[in-house]
Amino acid sequence: MDGITGSVTLVGDVGGTNCRLALAERNSLGTIELHHTERFAVKDYKHFNDVVSEYLSHQDAKPSRAAFAFAGPKFDDEIRMTNVDWIVSEGNLIKTFGFKEAVVLNDFVAMARGATVITDDGFETLIPGKVNDNAPFAVLGPGTGLGVSCILPGSPPRIIPTEGGHTAFTPQNYIEIEVLSYWLNKLGYVSAETLISGPGLYRLYTALCEIEDHKLVCAREDEIVAAAKADPNSIARKTVVMFCNILGTFAGNTAFTMGALGGVVLAGGVTRHISPFIAESDFKTRLRQRGHGSWFIQDIPVRLMTAQFVALYGAAAMVLEH
Repeated sequence: MDGITGSVTLVGDVGGTNCRLALAERNSLGTIELHHTERFAVKDYKHFNDVVSEYLSHQDAKPSRAAFAFAGPKFDDEIRMTNVDWIVSEGNLIKTFGFKEAVVLNDFVAMARGATVITDDGFETLIPGKVNDNAPFAVLGPGTGLGVSCILPGSPPRIIPTEGGHTAFTPQNYIEIEVLSYWLNKLGYVSAETLISGPGLYRLYTALCEIEDHKLVCAREDEIVAAAKADPNSIARKTVVMFCNILGTFAGNTAFTMGALGGVVLAGGVTRHISPFIAESDFKTRLRQRGHGSWFIQDIPVRLMTAQFVALYGAAAMVLEH
């Protein structure tokens, strides 16, 4: 695509729970703008094409190109979603909707690409340090699952998708070992995503209630966060703080694995919800104190992505900046 101002691209960000679609174009200043953003509940549709059809029925524009980010790995021209029974291919989208070009990509590839185009005021500093644009960055975050990707320096930057959320959970104290044992008995394998995700927050709460003989009071993740805010001495507060701790360990593991001397970016709605508790947790200590390896990670900055619709901007950039 030649990126001419006024050319409209259909973009989407599809998670395990929600799907957001919008129209994207490059304005006269050269920046990407989003218009007519709509959200759809994934559970209400049999296939992604049904969502696209409904969205397009609401619009006057007829986009000739499309780029969609999905929570799942890409194989050839096809995405297989991890937590939803949807398979979406570029060829089928072109055939069904008549697009000249259709791109499907992993959602955290789009999130990482979006991180390179949004302005600095779209981030909040969690751990200060010197951002190094000539080194790799790690982008990760919990949602319905746990997304992980790596930004390699270059123009344009190269994005490496991963399925890092499915690596094994690594407890670092005795209570976390008990949590691991609790879920091992039920699941047989406990990934990082099992506990570092929206559903994972509830799994963590369930395990702690069982281990400490507390009655289950909260029924959903948002109730846990609300209860944690309301009562500093509650099991919900302990749950959210532990979530921050294990997120710190995972973020540090990811930084080491990727050699992310450029920095770590935390993304996702769950991260924003639990971020007020990071300061009282051991997040920073768990990320940085690594025995003989601590020297490697001491100066790496960690930022929280606060901007909205970053994956949509990233998906748009994958097409508009060809």
